[in-house]
Amino acid sequence: MKVLITGGAGFIGSNVADGLLEKGYEVIIVDDLSNGKKENLPEEAKFYKCDIRDKKLYSIFEEEKPDIVIHNAAQLSVRVSVEDPLMDADINIIGGLNVIDACCRYNVDKIIFASSGGTLYGEQKYFPADEKHPTNPISPYGVAKLATENYLYYFYKTYGLKYISLRYGNIYGPRQDPYGEAGVVAI
Repeated sequence: MKVLITGGAGFIGSNVADGLLEKGYEVIIVDDLSNGKKENLPEEAKFYKCDIRDKKLYSIFEEEKPDIVIHNAAQLSVRVSVEDPLMDADINIIGGLNVIDACCRYNVDKIIFASSGGTLYGEQKYFPADEKHPTNPISPYGVAKLATENYLYYFYKTYGLKYISLRYGNIYGPRQDPYGEAGVVAI
């Protein structure tokens, strides 16, 4: 089975790539290296340097024909999203739509989306938050993640594209940037 990972040179994507390779999957990584690092790329994975907003993405899908896509590529900073909401939306919404559209055009079985557990809910109404908790994002980053989840639902209902949204919360591990917003629990 062939898995394409956007943002596969980043903290989460590179660890996912390692795990998939250990299980015998064929892994293709698409990353523009704006956040990720080339040294995070597993040697066994095929790598394409490409921005998810670039139409070159479609030719990668056409050539590779992935079965599953794991979409991790993103503008990662809540602070940056507040300072420049248009840039955040361009990367996180328009880039995300390019990935979703490519999945539909090239008959991908399923897309797994790295959403956000910490930015979708706003002020929580109850603890712990579950999937039924109301969403009320209070940053452009959270708005973009929720918009992408809503687009995934639309593409599922309209075109049958299966998806999973993972709402991560305070993950940590090898290759994490200890200086970023998510570096609260860096190891």
